[in-house]
Amino acid sequence: MGRTGTTRRRALLATGALATAGLWAAGCSSGEGAGTPRTASAAERAAREEARLRRRSVAVSAALLARYDAVLAAHPSLGVRLFPLRAAVAAHTAALGEDGTGATASPGPDSGAAAPGAVTPSPGAPAAPASSPAAAADPVPQDPGAALAGLATAARKASDAHTAALADAPPEYARLLASVGAATAAQAYLLTAGRGA
Repeated sequence: MGRTGTTRRRALLATGALATAGLWAAGCSSGEGAGTPRTASAAERAAREEARLRRRSVAVSAALLARYDAVLAAHPSLGVRLFPLRAAVAAHTAALGEDGTGATASPGPDSGAAAPGAVTPSPGAPAAPASSPAAAADPVPQDPGAALAGLATAARKASDAHTAALADAPPEYARLLASVGAATAAQAYLLTAGRGA
């Protein structure tokens, strides 16, 4: 009798231990399973944030490109001075939209990047205002010097926006933003450096 009771107790204890171990193992495996979707959703969130950042950066650069087009349309005589700078902004706009999800924003910049070749032969070509709906809302001053000063201000704002976006950018895109921001700041300087010309 004593032995039977002891045996039963041992069997119950062993069964309880096995059940506890089974529950613990199930909890661990379900925990691992739950971690995978979380990691995936974090990666998806990061990808969405990067895509949003790319779209914002492309929009900033495209707005500056539109301003160049508006100034060129109003002051064709500034073409020799502005075409190389406009071509650089078009290249920046295309580069900022390349790779990953930002590719959706690329068609606009691509058409803008193709435009310099078409615009250069005929200064102040009518094709320029086509890419500048926003620029039409902000009229270009009639004085060329004032128009250049306004363009320099727009370039400085674009540079500041690209620099501010660095904090949220992944490393590779941050390098591109830093480069574009520095180039755009240099444009702001060049636009106001030789006002007498």
